[in-house]
Amino acid sequence: MELINYSLEVGNRLLIEETNLIFEQGKINHLLGNNGVGKSCFAKSCANILPHKGTIKQANDLVVIGSYSNIPLDFTLNNIIDIIKKEHSQKDIDEIISLLNFDNISKNIRIKQLSDGQKQKIKLLFFLISKPNNIILDEFTSSLDKSSSFELYSFFNNYVNNKNVTCINITHNLADMENMPGAYFLLSNKRIIKYDNPNEIISRYIKGDY
Repeated sequence: MELINYSLEVGNRLLIEETNLIFEQGKINHLLGNNGVGKSCFAKSCANILPHKGTIKQANDLVVIGSYSNIPLDFTLNNIIDIIKKEHSQKDIDEIISLLNFDNISKNIRIKQLSDGQKQKIKLLFFLISKPNNIILDEFTSSLDKSSSFELYSFFNNYVNNKNVTCINITHNLADMENMPGAYFLLSNKRIIKYDNPNEIISRYIKGDY
């Protein structure tokens, strides 16, 4: 996915200006930045929820997956599977379930009774079954315990590479970058800047040296 002369203004506030860059396909592209700089607004503009100037090339077929739950909490996993079955094959459903390891998730318990990690797995099943070419994760691991995070790190490392999709991971969680190698970007001073070295971007982010 490529930004060409991309600018984003929200409420008369310029968040990102005249940016040109490429988010790499088949890699997890980590996007860091302080609170309020416009990371989530950027995700919404990629999904055509917010208007922008310039071009976002190859942004079709994109999903944005956040940390908050937007799946019906009174449903069960069986309910979700029944909904998905109306448009997708059992083979595709079984593939995603196998990759995400649903062995410890009861299909008959209401989603609101599940752990945050289990809820995120069900959310991924719902969003990834359509096989999107572009995925934006918005603080996806922020509410997860270490065990759940490591499970999803393993999943995304395999999924993004094997499916050759473009994944942008908006995060404050530096463990994301340590456990999911990829490309590294920092949103600061209305620009998105790429760093080749993860240690450099982590150091600059922590120190505020940018």
